[in-house]
Amino acid sequence: MLIEYIIGPAGSGKTTLVKSLIDYLQAYNQEISVVSINLDPGSQTLPYTPDIDIQDYVTVDSVIAKTGLGPNGAMIAATDQMVNYIEDLKYEINQYNDPDIILVDTPGQMELFSFRNSGPMIANALGFGSVKRGVIFCYDSTMCIHPNGFISTLLLAASVQFRFANLSQINLLTKKDLISGDKLEMILNWVEDEFALAEATENLERGMLKELTLSLGRAFREFGAVSELLPVSAKFNDGVEDVWGAIQRVLNDDTSPYY
Repeated sequence: MLIEYIIGPAGSGKTTLVKSLIDYLQAYNQEISVVSINLDPGSQTLPYTPDIDIQDYVTVDSVIAKTGLGPNGAMIAATDQMVNYIEDLKYEINQYNDPDIILVDTPGQMELFSFRNSGPMIANALGFGSVKRGVIFCYDSTMCIHPNGFISTLLLAASVQFRFANLSQINLLTKKDLISGDKLEMILNWVEDEFALAEATENLERGMLKELTLSLGRAFREFGAVSELLPVSAKFNDGVEDVWGAIQRVLNDDTSPYY
């Protein structure tokens, strides 16, 4: 079994990706059993019906009604309260008789799951036994068309990798349908060629922002934080098969340390 936590900035396409992966597996890999979990206590509508839903236990609206907090405070409180229902989530997972893969749709505000204690606690608790665990991080392509936006997103991805250090991480460039082919090629080239990113930074950025972007780019290269970036358009199911291929490599890698 592999549990994949889908993480990324608000609007980066996490929920659409979950739906696309479910549709793909149901259509082309019916021998693979997949379970979906919604861990966003504030989501109003979902394009798929989750098999397990945290909103059966806690919602932002119920927290507002009980505490009088505003939407932001209630979202924080509801996310923190999710740890109270870890055993319930584990029980529900066990009802599905050892599925091959579990896709976990995390809160839209990624910092609530990634940077507060509740996210790593849940990720560690659900990864019981010999279950493999991983993160799929979504780079929003529209945020990455300038060097500083690319480096900023890379910084978020590296922060998530640091917070979930014992989980494998697959990085996706989502919503590729919203940028031109030239810009897509440019971003992918920045991943492969550090000099291309440095040159783009020299040409497109100015002042202290340029110097900071250059410095961060060098630091990421030095620490090996720049890794493969898979382009995908979940809306049009373009590239989803490559995402599934990356997931399979984690699922079938018996030497993987990520348990």
